Amino acid sequence: MTSTIIMFLAVTVVLLFLYAMLFIKEASNKSYLKFIFLSFPFLGIDLLPSVLSTTLFVFLTFVFFFFFYTRTPTKSQGGNSYFPVFLLLIASIGLGLFLSTDLSKDSITDSIQLFAVFFFAKVLIDELYLDADFRNSVLHCMKATLIFSFVFLIFQFVFGPSFSFAKSQNINVAGGLTVRYPSYFQDPQKYAQYLSASSLLMLLLPGKAKGKTSHLGLVLCGLSMIALLFTGGRAALGGWLLGLMIIVVLGNAQYRAAILGISVVIALFIYNYADLIPIFKRADLSEAYEFRYAIWQDAYAIFLDHPFFGIGLGNYANYVAVHNPDQYWISDNEVTPFDHPESGYLKLLTEFGLIGFTIVMFFLLKPVYVGLKTYFKTRDLSLVALASSIFTWLVGFYTVYSFGDIRIKILIVSIICMLIASSKKNDHINNTTPIV
Repeated sequence: MTSTIIMFLAVTVVLLFLYAMLFIKEASNKSYLKFIFLSFPFLGIDLLPSVLSTTLFVFLTFVFFFFFYTRTPTKSQGGNSYFPVFLLLIASIGLGLFLSTDLSKDSITDSIQLFAVFFFAKVLIDELYLDADFRNSVLHCMKATLIFSFVFLIFQFVFGPSFSFAKSQNINVAGGLTVRYPSYFQDPQKYAQYLSASSLLMLLLPGKAKGKTSHLGLVLCGLSMIALLFTGGRAALGGWLLGLMIIVVLGNAQYRAAILGISVVIALFIYNYADLIPIFKRADLSEAYEFRYAIWQDAYAIFLDHPFFGIGLGNYANYVAVHNPDQYWISDNEVTPFDHPESGYLKLLTEFGLIGFTIVMFFLLKPVYVGLKTYFKTRDLSLVALASSIFTWLVGFYTVYSFGDIRIKILIVSIICMLIASSKKNDHINNTTPIV
């Protein structure tokens, strides 16, 4: 897509947002959240690429904060318990930025984005506490954008991967032995992570019968895995298998039967169309490992040089351009320094240092631990599905820093928020939806 069309889409989204805030008769906080989830495919559009990078998500969030935000009458006890830890993270990041000698505008952009994401998380947790049924509204919005990703993928099958919101084509799309499809993402690996996590969320969609998942949810889970095969994302596929295994082990007999049915359909698809599926036509794993291992060694050396507070948030590309100039790729005859070391964990470790990295992992892992602990008390299988979605992403995060796309941040933060709220309010949810 041309930049003119993309900016037209961005302006249209902004105008629709203002309409929703001003004229739709619903609480402004809920309207904001629903709009963010429904406009998910467009939230990564960069509104000011040549000045100070501002994604559509950040712009909409700050407009909402200054003009439409309504404070909630109750305190979200689960969310508030994380606030002091967030302040500690901000202090650690701030010190890392202060100690860094060569920062770029990406550091400012990422810092602003961090506050926007945290504010989004606060609003979401508050609304989930106030209205237990709001989780279903969130899931239905996610369902719509997942279906849209399939439609977008079909258009890429027809018109080619150049049909995209991205300013330039990612090297992973056509840089290997076969074309890998990213849908409305820029990187097929990130789309793969989105699919693996979102597919398990679809199992939470309520069916007509109480206590049953919807048949559409099962279909979307299966379609997500078929789409994932066309991304070529091996790590994301491994993560999905791990998440699926967790749910099967902790689920009930009906659920295992449903998963078995999905697996059979996917297996039949693979058997009949294996020659056309990119994930089976990629380069040897050893070659990919050797490439990544060299970058991982450099990144680990950077961490050892800045062990406690890192090189500064958003500063990896700027740092390696000076100190590790061999880390670059060429796209459209333009040399671009790596903005991450082919691993999300090493990206966080190098930029945040050990202190910031530990805090981020605390934010990711504590809700999972609490959710699974609560499951063994209540047997609410929705907690297992939410925790498994995080596990699927954690595996894929090992090979790519998917947080570079604001949409993945929103997805993971949303799952974490649902997990926190569901764990704390589990006993008060009237219509708990145990899957299958």
